Amino acid sequence: MLLTVIASFSGCITPVEEGSKIKVTDAVGREVEIPAKVERIVSLSPDATRILIALGEGKKVVGVESYAKRCPVLRHVYPEIEDIPDVGNPWQGTLSLEKLAELNPDVVFVYGTLTEVADKIQSEFGIPTICTYRTVKDLDDFLATVKLVGKVVGKEEDAEKIADYISARFSELEEKASFVQEKPKVLVLGPTATKENLRVMVGETPFTLKYAGGINVASEIPRSYGSAPMASVSFEQVALWNPDVIIIHAMSTLTPGDLITDSQWKDITAVKDKRVYKVFVGYVGYDPALLVTQAMHMVKALHPDLFDWDFEEEANEVFEVIYGVSGIYTRLQEDFGLSEV
Repeated sequence: MLLTVIASFSGCITPVEEGSKIKVTDAVGREVEIPAKVERIVSLSPDATRILIALGEGKKVVGVESYAKRCPVLRHVYPEIEDIPDVGNPWQGTLSLEKLAELNPDVVFVYGTLTEVADKIQSEFGIPTICTYRTVKDLDDFLATVKLVGKVVGKEEDAEKIADYISARFSELEEKASFVQEKPKVLVLGPTATKENLRVMVGETPFTLKYAGGINVASEIPRSYGSAPMASVSFEQVALWNPDVIIIHAMSTLTPGDLITDSQWKDITAVKDKRVYKVFVGYVGYDPALLVTQAMHMVKALHPDLFDWDFEEEANEVFEVIYGVSGIYTRLQEDFGLSEV
């Protein structure tokens, strides 16, 4: 039934007067005047880039930051991302504002943590610049950005459909998980491209875990504003937490087998019970489809009896509904060795 929610977008565009402008309030409260008809976009926000492609607006993206070109989801759902000019990375100090300006965009998207970059682009080049959320604390933050991007490109109805679909899937998970009497303690290991096993996700990250009916044992460690939601901890701390379940981020080269066969970890409950899973927990922000499937993957790992659906089949459906491309989750599973549940 959910597949029918946004299986086909209307694609209708309301005629607008040439040169007309509209005002939008971005995710950090900045009021920005933009062309009523946006044709050229530079996206310095991977989330915005993914949302634009989900909305069928990929051809309007004329420039991106470096991360988007390496995004595992975008490389599968929109191979054309490889041909879009790279204007550099605002987090790593490689952003070229001159190159950005040469692309002559109608609008630029940037993360809300980079308001100074947004203001600089507007003041120096006169290019309207929209900030997306600062950091996702809950589902509403992300859904607001979906609708914001939709408004900027005149796809408000389609954006609303995507937001409604995501919301419905999360409501389904949350309702089932609400019946769980005792929530398992979960440790989320999040090293990138290494086998480091004591780098953990902290604070409210990933927020999807609460919808899956789990408790992040590292939530007591505060997240530094604007930084990666990670912290290094001692093994002694892990032993004190003694998690029931361990989730390894897909971008890590660490595998469940590495922990299960590590003698140091043998007395940790999750390892003893072999409840160690590799899950795709985002990539430089959130993807509208991956956001849903990561929560589904977690809930199936934490509470296997709550749902009787075939997870891989369901996950592929989510990507097909949002991006219109089939078999994406299966490809990600093969690429990153994601755990079957």
